[in-house]
Amino acid sequence: MSSDPLSRFDLASSAGVGSYADAVLPRSMMPAFLLLLLGLVALPMPDGHAVVEQRMADPTYIWSSTPSPVVFLLPNRTVRLRPKTYCWTAPDIVNDDGSGIGSSVCARQSAPAAADLVKVARTGKIRFWFGRPGWRWGARLVSFAHPGRAGCDVARVPVAASAQRFDLAPPRYRGTYRVRLVGRGPEGVVVVRFSWRYGSSAGRCS
Repeated sequence: MSSDPLSRFDLASSAGVGSYADAVLPRSMMPAFLLLLLGLVALPMPDGHAVVEQRMADPTYIWSSTPSPVVFLLPNRTVRLRPKTYCWTAPDIVNDDGSGIGSSVCARQSAPAAADLVKVARTGKIRFWFGRPGWRWGARLVSFAHPGRAGCDVARVPVAASAQRFDLAPPRYRGTYRVRLVGRGPEGVVVVRFSWRYGSSAGRCS
């Protein structure tokens, strides 16, 4: 049997679908009806194999003297990390004569204790969002339990999924890691830290 949707529609028409439509629909509506029917024929059957990824709406941020947060877009929640270490350039303040005055500020916080870190459990990549375009990112993941073991201290370069969304790849081995995520862009530099439990069971870096 042909897999051509048009052929499948011809078979449906020969079984009486076309004549039924003629009987209940005005001819002016027939093109729309045909398009709808073709669309239904082309849809995959609900057998569990068709997966649709819903895009989570971007958070919002208005450029100001406060750096944008880094927002994790996890499947079941969002996690907002506010940079505590940064150098940030605010938008110019425009005077009455049209001239602008720029300002920037730097802040530095020592690395927090493990108990004070935001904790994320994730077995795949972490997608995150930042409120300004044109930024590049780097990350270092260090195992809490085995920082000196091979494979338990790794660097990652998040990949841009869009102008403000990025994907941070997971480490190779299961374990819990201290993560230092650094971004650099037109407005300056920001640093956020968090704890990442990768894997649902113990592993080499647990």
